[in-house]
Order: sequence, then C-alpha cells, then structure tokens
Amino acid sequence: VILAAAGCKIFGSNEQAPTGPMVSTMPVVQKDISETVTLKAPLEGTETVEIVSNLHYEVTEIHVKEGDQVKAGQVLATLDAKSMRDELQAAEDSLALAKSQYEDGLKSDQIAYDRAASELQTVQAQFERTKALFDAGAVSQEQYEKEEAALKAAQSAVNAYTVIDGKVKGNESSRQNIVVAQNALNRKREALSDGEIKSTIDGTVTRVNIRVGRFADETDDKKPMFVVENLEQLQMKGGVSEYTIAKIKEGQNVIISADILEGETVKGVVSRISPTGEAQSNSSSTERVIPTIITVTESNDKLIAGINAKAEIQIAQAQDVLTVPLEAVVENDDGTSAVMRLNENNVVEMVIVTLGIENDLEVEVTGEGLNDGDRVILNPQGIADGMTVVAM
Repeated sequence: VILAAAGCKIFGSNEQAPTGPMVSTMPVVQKDISETVTLKAPLEGTETVEIVSNLHYEVTEIHVKEGDQVKAGQVLATLDAKSMRDELQAAEDSLALAKSQYEDGLKSDQIAYDRAASELQTVQAQFERTKALFDAGAVSQEQYEKEEAALKAAQSAVNAYTVIDGKVKGNESSRQNIVVAQNALNRKREALSDGEIKSTIDGTVTRVNIRVGRFADETDDKKPMFVVENLEQLQMKGGVSEYTIAKIKEGQNVIISADILEGETVKGVVSRISPTGEAQSNSSSTERVIPTIITVTESNDKLIAGINAKAEIQIAQAQDVLTVPLEAVVENDDGTSAVMRLNENNVVEMVIVTLGIENDLEVEVTGEGLNDGDRVILNPQGIADGMTVVAM
C-alpha cells in the first residue's frame, strides 16, 4: 500500500523543475550616488624648502632636530667661522697687495713715461736740426737716417703707454688682478655671512641630512642639509589621467582617507590643476597625467606629512535615485542602454534606461516601469527579451 501511494505521488505530480539558462541577479536600489575620481599620493606641506650650502666648511653646530618648529631667519646650523675669518683676512690681504702692486707699477710707469716723453722732445729737436742741415746738404744721408731712426724709437717708447691728460693709465693686467682679488674677497664675505645656515620660511624641520664634523657641501647621499615644511596645512600632489581630467575642476570637494585615520575621513578641495600634462613616472604607458594639487581643509591630529592617502574627488552627486550595478547595463545596437529585469515568473523583460551618474561599481538609471527592488540580470550577454531563465 505504501509503495503504491508513493508511486502515485511521483507519477501523478504536475509540478515541473524550472528550465532555462542560469543567471545571477541583483536588485535595483534607490539610494544616493556620487561620481568620484580617485587620486593616491603622499601628504606633504603646502610650502617646502630644501636648504643647501655649497660652502666647503665643517659644520660645527646643529641647532635643530627633526620635528622642531622654526621661524624664517632662524639659524639651523653653524659652519667653521674661524676658518672662514682666516680666509677672509687672506683675501683682504691679497686685494691690498694687488692694489699696492698696481699703485707701485703705476708710479713706475709714470716716471718711465715722463722720461720717455722728455727724451722724445730732445730727439725731436735733434731730428729737426739734422733735417734742416740735410736739406741744406750739410749732413750725410747716413746721419739723417740715423736721427730719423732715433726719433721713431723715441716715439715708440712713448706710444707704449696709455695716457690721458698726461697721466699714465695703469697696466691692464694689474687692474685685472685687482678685480680678481676683489671678487674673491666678496665671495669670502658672502661665505662668512652664509656661515650661519638659516631657514627661509616658518615651518617644521622634517629632515636633517647633515652631522657635526661633516662639510656643509657633503651631505648624506647629496641630499639637502635641511628640509623645512609648512605643515599647518597639508596637501596632496598627484597625477590625474588625461582621459579623466576634463571632469576635474578647481574648487571641487574631496574626501580624503588614509590607513592612519582608522576609518575616519577629512575634507579637502581641488586647489590647482597644472596647465600641462607629463609622462607617468616609472611607466612605459603613453598615457599622460596632469599634476593636480588637493589641499586638506579639515584638520585631524592623526594626519602627518609623508604618509600615503587616497583622495576621492566629488565630480557629481544625485540623491534618492534608482541604481544598478554596471554589469547589469547592456548597450543595444541602436545606441540605447537597457537592463534585463525578471518578473515574478522568471521571464526576462528588457527595460530601456537612461544612464546618469556612475562610479566604479554602479550607475544611476531611469526607465519606464523600473522600481526599487526589481531584480536585474548581471552580465546578460546572450539573454533576450521574453526568455525564461533560472535565477541563482
């Protein structure tokens, strides 16, 4: 009896297992949506200076350490002042010597010139007498030529000097020696003035790459002696793809996150967009990026310069709209967009939709008869309107 009843139940049942291709579905969700562009870059100060010195003098004192707050003009390090003063004195002595040699040479040249000029007058008078006698046939051709040669020699001796109003102008080489000595002295004076390494801005010392006993121009790995940053306001400098930059505008709001914030976020704003693009660093791609600066406008004590952060630039927003996953949208041959909705009988219904704001995961849609909670098929390639499917 039991077997007969079971057999009747099996062969008498009118229920049939569902048939058709298996599909994955997600519900249409009514929610707020925003379109964003993500940029990743380290946080840094809004003003940064690298303080260097090309002076080859030993560092005798370092007055700051990393993390110290400094003011513009504050001394960060002191170089070996004694050596600089000794070299300054030597430069002053060299200049004095060059000037003395110039003056001595000038006096000597003036005496020599005066002697040559006097000799020229004597020879000139002698030549004129000889010429008169020669013209009268009283002296020989040989005597005349001898006096003429003496006159030319005396004239050459006078012409060897540059003279203005009877005063000999100093030797060009000696004058150049004075210029060289003066320039050397000026450099030593500047070096003494630069012997105190100072900050040029108010800020925080973020790097010290020098040690006492080292020469100022021989820092660790050729890095600047000090890096000072204005950390009162932080910023991010990153590159935005040339394919996305048209969506970015100065003044757009930014949401900034970082691991150090432990789930918290801070606000920011797009403060500057470079007018030119550049190649991506360490990349073989031909895609160009446009340097973009984002300024952090909201303070948080957890944030520090140097850490990596993520900025989501808010491009557009919509509230209380229908959204579907991007994988649910298909493009028709006529250029329209659609989603494949399932009715209560698992029959596919194509709904033509208009797309709105989208992000990396979902997109805003509007379509006739489309409602919050409707099921739409993901990746509906090969699925046609009116087809019966099996929803997973």
